[in-house]
This record gives sequence, structure tokens and C-alpha cells, in this order.
Amino acid sequence: MNNAWDAILGHVAQKISEAAGTTVEPSELVTPPDPKLGDLAFGCFALAQLRHDDVGATRESPKQSPADIAKRLARQLSKDTKDQLVESVSAAGPYLNVTLASGETVARIMSDVEAQQTLFGSSDDGKNRQLMLEYAQPNTHKEFHVGHLRNLVLGNALARILTHAGWNVVTASYHGDVGAHVAKVLWLLQRKQMADDRWQMGSEQSGKYLGQLYTEATKLLEEHPELKQEVSEVQQKLEAGDKGLTKLWKETRQWSLAEFKEIFDDLGTRIDRQYFESEVAEDGQKIVDELLKKGIAKESQGAIIVDLENEKLGVFLIRKSDGTSLYATKDLALAQLKAKEYPNLARSLILVDNRQSLYFKQLFHTLALMGSKITYEFVGFEVVTLKSGAMSSREGNIVTYESFRDEVMKFAREETRKRHADWNEKKIEQTAWAIAMGGITYGMLKQDSDKMIVFDLDRALAFDGDTGPYIQYAATRLSGILKKKKVESRKSKVTFDTSSIFPFSIHPAEKHLAIQMALFPKTCHRAAQELAPHLIAQWCFAMAHAITDFYRDVKVLDAADDLQASRLRLVAAALSVLTRGLDLLGIPLPDEM
Repeated sequence: MNNAWDAILGHVAQKISEAAGTTVEPSELVTPPDPKLGDLAFGCFALAQLRHDDVGATRESPKQSPADIAKRLARQLSKDTKDQLVESVSAAGPYLNVTLASGETVARIMSDVEAQQTLFGSSDDGKNRQLMLEYAQPNTHKEFHVGHLRNLVLGNALARILTHAGWNVVTASYHGDVGAHVAKVLWLLQRKQMADDRWQMGSEQSGKYLGQLYTEATKLLEEHPELKQEVSEVQQKLEAGDKGLTKLWKETRQWSLAEFKEIFDDLGTRIDRQYFESEVAEDGQKIVDELLKKGIAKESQGAIIVDLENEKLGVFLIRKSDGTSLYATKDLALAQLKAKEYPNLARSLILVDNRQSLYFKQLFHTLALMGSKITYEFVGFEVVTLKSGAMSSREGNIVTYESFRDEVMKFAREETRKRHADWNEKKIEQTAWAIAMGGITYGMLKQDSDKMIVFDLDRALAFDGDTGPYIQYAATRLSGILKKKKVESRKSKVTFDTSSIFPFSIHPAEKHLAIQMALFPKTCHRAAQELAPHLIAQWCFAMAHAITDFYRDVKVLDAADDLQASRLRLVAAALSVLTRGLDLLGIPLPDEM
């Protein structure tokens, strides 16, 4: 979607091109780190190299430095005093800095935001195309911990960002609900029952309890390895369809699924299709047999493999030598099931941690050999660890999502109550929930997903600096201004005469805020293209900074009537865009803080 900022960049790039005698692309213009330097900057490094290559560094035509070129361009462009968009041009070392005309710039950006409203920043990149995003893959019969949280938050944000980019997004989860970990839990449950006929599960029917049983069973088996045969027998009976075990498996699995739903709802996550290992295990074995017949797979020391050595992907094991299935066996069937249920899929994205990168390259290449036309993509991320090291359900050294959420909620509740002793408990609870979710979500999204997060509870609870609550507070400040004037900020139906936008002197903080808004569409486009939610998180933080400066330096309610009206429009526009940015990350916005 074309917008005013692109037009502004195009205009400035054209002016520089004419002065330089060569083509300068709009993409070569950047926003300086300090607004005092100007609104746009152009580095003259490439021009210096071009001039040197074309002319040569001779005595008659010496090579010009980037700084010399910047000064020459600044002198030349400063002669044009009739440009409505460019106010001034200056050189700072190798950079050409451009200060835009405040009124014209703010007016154009405001026209875009007001005309496009919630569509501001959207695109049609994925128009008429469908993709599936698989994330949220916690195993049943284990506790949902902070390590799982990054996957869930990243996936939720990606689904929203890609939808905003025009894609028809189908969200899917995939749960390991069979296997050795399930057998361990069922074995221990039965063992407890046999040890005491009066023992009842009672109120312990939760995913948390199953996770505790898994840890307890693992430690017990490490201390008494002779008991492992009993677990193996439980697994065999379950796979053979033993009625008693199947009933217990279904019942306990539902405890985990109920917990998952509660967590998904907490974080505003929508899952369109839940897949389970149990529903694809049998078909996976059939696919392996077919691959053998077609010569895509072969036998190796009793196991079945796909040889990918020529592609430098090693050997892909798809069936064990004892005939039992692996993750790969079931993933082949899962991919086939997805394609059958969603025949119009153009892309299939799988969000898992980076340690599984090679495995999914092998899987995707095998699917291509099978004739799949879908574009499969691995979206990796680094894990969340504790200060003491990696978390493990087996070791029991995990921070559960529930305990993490409750501690953050407690802190948010106490802080809210301190600031608003006059609020009722319902309002305190609602606000604390929004702040807690903002802190958790932003904390998981603010840095590149390729960087590991060392989970620090104290830092996660901080409500200053680069945090979700800081950004939420910036938004509520704008909302507070509008409420005082009884302006509805989120669904405003008020129309304006855009021909008279900002006829007054513009404060630098106003222009900086408008330009920050103007960067939103490009940020959304990059985030969708690069599958990088942290770009929008970083934009939100920069936007909050711009709002803080504006709130501190610019009078709104105390301004003269005409000036007040124009500034209220800027406030409403800024709130609208920041709210949209937070929504793309899955961060709720409290009414007040």
C-alpha cells in the first residue's frame, strides 16, 4: 500500500540523485539516531567509491572523501528555497542530513493514518494465499514452563503480523501425547494405586500434577533401573490398545489440554487446528513402507533411512531397527495430513527451537522428494534458560508458567494498588492482568529470536526501561489526554478537513512523533518478510520514547483552541498506531495505569 512516507523518501532521494548525478534509492535514506541531526540522513560512502572508480585518483581529479561529497551536496541542495518538503540540508562528516518541512510532513503522515485507520501498516503481500503456522507444541503429561512460553508468544505474534500482511493464516499446534514420557506417568499412577487401594487422584487432576509425576517417575527409575521394564510393558500395552490404560490415558491427557487452553486464552492465542502424535503414528509407518517401495528410503543395519548425504544433510532416520516409529515417522504423516486438510496451502511454517534445525531440513527435503509442492520453512528461536542453566522437566528445575504468571500478577497488582488506592478490586485486577501480560509478552519478544533469553525474574518484574509496561504507560498517557476532552481514541468516527492540517508552528517533538508513526508500515513489512516480531517490539519502544518526549515538552490541553485541536488529532493518531503495534505483538492495553 502506497503511503505518504514513501512519497517523501522518494522525493528526497530524487533531489539527492539530481545533485549527485547518479541514482540514489529511497532505501538508502535512514533516520538519524538523534532527531537534532535531522529527519533523514544519507551516507555518501558509495558515492565516493563510485566517483573514484569512474574518474580515478589522479592529480587532475583527486578522489573526493565522503565528507567532501556531503558538503558539496549540502551546498547545492541548500540553493533550492522553494521545496515544500525540505526545510534545510546540512553535512555532518560523511552524512548528508535533511530536515523536513514540519507542517507539510506532519500533515501528510496524519492524512495517511486518519484515512487508513486500522489498515495503516497493513499490506497485501499474502493476498489470496494461505499459510499454516505450527507452534505451541508442549507435550501432554508434562508441565508447561517458561521455556515453552517463548514459542507460544513468538507464534502468536507471527500469526498476527502475517495476517496483517494479507496472508490467510491457519494456526496449528502439535502435541506429543504418546511415547515414553506418557508411559512413565501412567506407570506411576498405577503404582500409587496398587500401593494403596484407598488412594484416589481427587483434586490433583491437573497438568501440573502430571508434570510432577513425570519428574518423580524419572528420578525413581534412575534410582531403580530394574523398574524400567515395567514402564516398557505399560507402553506396549497402551500401544496395543489396552482398554484400562487407554481410558486412563485419555482422561489424563485431557487434564493437560485443559491447562493448555487456559494458558492460550491468557495470552490471546488462537489455535485453529490441534494435531496429536497419536493421530498420525499409524499412518507414519505406512508412509515409510511406501518410501521403501519407491526407492526414496532404504534399509541400513535394520533401520530405515533416507540418504541425504549428497545434499550434505547426512542420513535421515525414519524407522528404528526394532520397527518402532520416531518423531520423523510421525512428522511425515503430519505433513501429509496438513496438506490433505488444507489443499490450498502455499507455505507451511514450523516454529521450534534452533537445536532442531538440521532435523527439519532433513524432513523438508524428504517431503520434496515425496512430491510435495508446499514451501516448508523452519522458523527457529533460541531457548529460555534459568540463571542456573537450562530447564528440564526430567530434572524438575523448571519455572512453571503458572507460578511465573502468578508472581508477575502479584507484583502488578501491588503496584497498581499503590498508585490507585481509590480503585475497586475489579479495576485493579483488570489493570494488573494487562500489565502482567504486557511484561511477560514483551520480555519474550523484544530481542532477536536467535538470541538466548536468560530468564531473570527480577528483571521480568521491572516496570521501567525497555519493558512492556513502559510502552503501555506511554499509550495510557495519550488515552488520558483524549479522555479529558471526551475524544474516543480507538474507534473515532470524526472526520477532518485534511487541507488545513497543522497550519501552525510545529514543535520538534510533534514532528518526531509523526515520523515515528510513519515508520510503522515499513516495520510491519520487514517483520512479516523476515518473520521477526522483535522489529515491531523495537518500534513500539521507540514510539513510547517519542510519546514520552511529546508528553513532556508539548502542551495539548493548555494550548490555544485551534492549536489544541490539531494536537489532539496527533495524539489520537499516535495512540491508534501504537495500539495497533501492541496488538500485533499480542499485548493488551489497560485503560489506565
